[in-house]
Amino acid sequence: MDSDEAPEPERIHATGAGSNAGDEQFVWPWMGVLLNVPTEWMGGWRDGGMRRGGILKERLLRFCPHMVIPLGDQFGHHTGIAIVLFGQDYACLGKALDFENHFEAQGRGKRGWEAHTFRPLPGEIFGWVALAYDWRTAGLTGEFLRSHGGLKTIAQLESKMQSEMQKLALLLSTRRRKCHICYSILQFQQKPDATGNLEFEIKQLKGQLEVMKQKDSESKRKIDELNKELQEKDDKIEYMESIHGILVTKDLKSNDELQDAWKKLIKGLGDVTSCRTNVGIKRMGDLDSRSFANACKHKMSEIEATILCSEWEDEIKNPQWHPFKVVPDDGKGKQKLILLEDDEKLGKLKEKCGEDAYALVVGALRDINEYNPSGRTTVPVLWNNKEDREATLGDGIGYLLQRCGLNIAWH
Repeated sequence: MDSDEAPEPERIHATGAGSNAGDEQFVWPWMGVLLNVPTEWMGGWRDGGMRRGGILKERLLRFCPHMVIPLGDQFGHHTGIAIVLFGQDYACLGKALDFENHFEAQGRGKRGWEAHTFRPLPGEIFGWVALAYDWRTAGLTGEFLRSHGGLKTIAQLESKMQSEMQKLALLLSTRRRKCHICYSILQFQQKPDATGNLEFEIKQLKGQLEVMKQKDSESKRKIDELNKELQEKDDKIEYMESIHGILVTKDLKSNDELQDAWKKLIKGLGDVTSCRTNVGIKRMGDLDSRSFANACKHKMSEIEATILCSEWEDEIKNPQWHPFKVVPDDGKGKQKLILLEDDEKLGKLKEKCGEDAYALVVGALRDINEYNPSGRTTVPVLWNNKEDREATLGDGIGYLLQRCGLNIAWH
């Protein structure tokens, strides 16, 4: 097998960019271009497939790529070109721009590639974020970009996202107002007592009526008055039963609408928030790979820590592993699950990686036991990052209104 050597890749030249940063067209979902990627000869074929893509992804872990895809020619030979897929949201764009700045700072960005008039040295990889001229270029690069993405400006994406957030904020505000019906239902919780009192009064009146029927006709007027009062109370009970049924129906409908609003709020904020915004989405049961790698940095390499983190994510979600025990809940006749912190697997983790890595796994286990103990899958939750607690609906709506530029106090 020959040593790594990059074949002569296709030349990619700029055919014109936008007049300013706001008008510049990016390939979306965000993608990066890598050129002069080294390959190996294996059995007469240049190897640049999934194995090489996996190695490249490991080298680019700091930029959080979703996938790295080496491009092959019509004979299956690797061409020295690879495409890096970053995702669709703003956080992914930030990582893509960090990726471009990394290569640009070393003179191996787009301008460095254009400046080469001779074959670059083996292993001297060039990279940049894919723009309109890459998308339009002839050859394998342009064909792949056109097949898997389109062209959008930052201004277009912001306009679309602003419009969607305004619609969502309006929807949530409207549905929140409908939930005020719950106040009426809370007031109506007094219904059982009110109904009981009326029924007791009716029983007394019926008793008095029976006594008076045994008296002479002089009591007829009194009997008529009692009958009228009795009918009025019967009508009042019927009316209260009717109102109660209507309020219960509206409560169920409002609750369904509120749950739907929560789901849309979580989905909408998932594309525009991060851990640095006041309100964001936290996946309960997820293991933070970056924190886990930092916790293990004195014990193993970054790649080893990443692989171990992935293995523990699988363990956390494994329903066959049950590091919990059932205990009474403060003598109330109920039971609850608590974590077995002396579990054998957890003990080996603490011994191998230390207290910090152990604490991260235990925290993820407690989260998944609280939010989804039966399914053992991660659950997205609206989270107040500033106060480190689960966010309220008001927190989410307030953040959306702020993003939309609407300075409205929300309580």
